Amino acid sequence: MSLTLFAVKSIINHYETVLRRNRMYISVSDAAKKFGVSKRRVQTLCEQGRIKGASRISGVWLIPENAQKPVDARKKVKISKNEISEIDNIYNYKDDKLTVIQVCELLFVSQATVKNWVRLGKLKLNSDGKSFDKKYIETLLSDMKSGKDKRLKSRRNKKNINGKVLYKDYIKSDFNCKIIEDILKCTNQITEDEIRLILADFAIQLYEKSMKTSVSKELLYKGNSNVTDSSVFNSLISDMVKNVNISQIDLKNIQKALEYEIQLVPYEDTLGFVYISLQDINRRKVTGAYYTPQETVNKLIDSLKLSFDIKNKSVCDLCCGTGNFLIGLVKSGVKVSNIYGQDIDEISILIARINMFLLDTNLTKEHLYTHFVCGDTLSKTFENKFSVVLGNPPWGYNYNIDETKHLAESYVTANAKGVESYDLFIEKGLEMLEKNGYLAYVLPQAILNVKSHESARKLILQNTDFKFLNYLGNVFSNVQCPSVILGVQNGGNGKTKGCTVEFKDKKFVIKENRKIDVSQFSLNMNDDEYECLNTIASLKNVKYLKNNAEFALGIVTGNNSEFVKKSKSKNAEIVLRGSDIYRYEIKSTDNYICFTPEKFQQVAPTEIYRAKEKLLYRFIAEVPVFAYDNQQTLSLNSCNILIPKIDELNIKYILAILNSGVAAFFMNKKYNSVKLLKSHIESLPIPIVSREKQNEIIKKADRIMNSNENINGLYNELDDEIMTLYGLNAKQKNTIKTAMSGKNLFFKD
Repeated sequence: MSLTLFAVKSIINHYETVLRRNRMYISVSDAAKKFGVSKRRVQTLCEQGRIKGASRISGVWLIPENAQKPVDARKKVKISKNEISEIDNIYNYKDDKLTVIQVCELLFVSQATVKNWVRLGKLKLNSDGKSFDKKYIETLLSDMKSGKDKRLKSRRNKKNINGKVLYKDYIKSDFNCKIIEDILKCTNQITEDEIRLILADFAIQLYEKSMKTSVSKELLYKGNSNVTDSSVFNSLISDMVKNVNISQIDLKNIQKALEYEIQLVPYEDTLGFVYISLQDINRRKVTGAYYTPQETVNKLIDSLKLSFDIKNKSVCDLCCGTGNFLIGLVKSGVKVSNIYGQDIDEISILIARINMFLLDTNLTKEHLYTHFVCGDTLSKTFENKFSVVLGNPPWGYNYNIDETKHLAESYVTANAKGVESYDLFIEKGLEMLEKNGYLAYVLPQAILNVKSHESARKLILQNTDFKFLNYLGNVFSNVQCPSVILGVQNGGNGKTKGCTVEFKDKKFVIKENRKIDVSQFSLNMNDDEYECLNTIASLKNVKYLKNNAEFALGIVTGNNSEFVKKSKSKNAEIVLRGSDIYRYEIKSTDNYICFTPEKFQQVAPTEIYRAKEKLLYRFIAEVPVFAYDNQQTLSLNSCNILIPKIDELNIKYILAILNSGVAAFFMNKKYNSVKLLKSHIESLPIPIVSREKQNEIIKKADRIMNSNENINGLYNELDDEIMTLYGLNAKQKNTIKTAMSGKNLFFKD
């Protein structure tokens, strides 16, 4: 059953009548007195749609009693209602001048980026040399959002980009996916009010199909029906549409959406799928809301069930969204009476309540409204403790300066320099667990080894034991961020024995406790691999590149299309990208650049690029990929630079070590990252050997660099010799070869 436009108007008119009767609206005359303007001015403001919530009923304007006098229209930018907009936030700053820090907050960029943009003329300072004109930044923000200014689209930080994306992997129903895809195609920008109406319509359809009955539209605006539980369902639908203002809705925009009929798929969060697909990308990015695919939900709950009998336990999702984890719990046999959820987004909680009611229509209104609540979990949440806290906490929520200071006073994982939202939810989740309770979260893989999350890792290490860890890779639509499922048990001290690990196509159980610290949680290796890593790390008579080398980024032009050309011009020279670097070899390239450091966004000292000898390496690769350069060749920032400074070790010997299977295994198991960071390279122990032994290694490396022979055969011979330098036995050598098999070694064809 689908809502007609007439029914929609009836619903809204009914609620406006009720609100008026309950004295929640005031007249034009009362509003004129309140605002200090004429009645004619109030009517004009209503007609212009500038008094929020004002509605015209039978020719009479009704104005919410809490309505505020609109600001001068010449000073306000009109944007869509459902965006979280930095154009709005700019009005929080009263001065006409903005500081560098304020501009950073508005543009979602670092101070270094703002300073670079100033230096390159992409941002203009006021005449005082330290502030920005407020109107200038306002215009810039508007241009960025409209796409007129492309700078954010050329950057990796794209939080201000708008648009909608269909989350096809969120549910399994192709039929329902196709419906929402069609709705996105046939509608323009959809406001929050329009989303609420669409959700209400689809909720009624699901209820009808679930109960195998027909529900009168009267349910939406009079609350009566022949269905015994109509009062509960009435409350749920009423909450969804009660604040909708029909006068601000383009009914033609959503008419097509209200004609569709969706399917009921048991234990699928269909309403949540509709909601997240209709939301704007910008809103999701700013709030850190990335919704969990059904398959990932199932993996987390299945991992819990293997470790813990959850059927009769209390379970809470502190950031439950629309309730996909809650639905999964019910499907797994957890009693609805034992399930709790909270979220900061009102519509998400409204959907979660509807979802739970559809699963158990015996639930009372009191149960739904006390077990599934709307609010900021980090400020106020349930007082009781739980056997299990699970979910997918927000990632990268954008806290302002005041929020950051406040959080730093309450949470050890927060500090005045910055806050990561999922660190806070780890701390809050542990705080809300019963003794021996389980915390199970979907998190960015960065939680395992990135320095900024050490405080969260310290809490985990000091208070829990590891129970399961599942490396997921990139599982979220349109989000390039490797993720994990981490499960820990409260009341421990960092034990790893018995922890089940799933890594790509492998699954194993850690048989012995491992020594791990807050710097990183390296659990992506079985016991044999862990033994190999320890052998490498504990080697005596070694040197490290830390404090014994110069590292530098390749050139950051700020605009490659402007500076990098495909044909050689006067004063232009070859410039290398990461894709030009292979193990032991540099591919010929047709990329050219004029070396004008003063014009580039970021550049290393000239002597680094012009060094007599240097090593070039790919910043992004599955294994370390290094090449030798003695031609003073320039490189872009995808191709970084290393100049070793260890007197007793030859640069080509170090090249062979860095390109070895040992180095690849060490980096892969210790850091599990496709990014090769300076700190990763610095941590590799390099065996100190005699000049004679170095020369043997160098001779073989030269053969690889200069030969057209079987490079793989030469490399394997050299690799075996390097493994011997690390004291690895035959079994350990085979373990490393097995672990590295199938990986791209980046030899040039």
